[in-house]
Amino acid sequence: MKEHVEKQRQEEHAVAVQQVYIQQEKLQSIASEKQQTMESQRERMTGPLHPHQLLIASRYLVKLKRDTITGSELLRALEREAEVRRTRLVEATKQKKIHEKLKEKQQQRFVSDIESHEKKELDEIAVNGY
Repeated sequence: MKEHVEKQRQEEHAVAVQQVYIQQEKLQSIASEKQQTMESQRERMTGPLHPHQLLIASRYLVKLKRDTITGSELLRALEREAEVRRTRLVEATKQKKIHEKLKEKQQQRFVSDIESHEKKELDEIAVNGY
């Protein structure tokens, strides 16, 4: 049972970390798109300027900035969730280890009791034999 809980927590944590990576990639993509747009605008400034093109590029850059802000907020939320899931995983792992230790001690106690009982029986047989 404890192994199942730990495995489930591992899967939950993996999903959360994957979401963080996906969001980071999206933010990198937005930053790359912003850089490309700015470079494109610099190249266009060498020729005749068209206010319409400048306005379009400006609005697009504002949209990218909004997307970056929104994406960053989402990334922070995903990172917090991944940390919560990591903490749950650590706790599940601790509980599993505690359970295993208790089970091991119980097994040792059981074996010790059996050996003690067998020794008493052998001692009793030896005493009765004399």
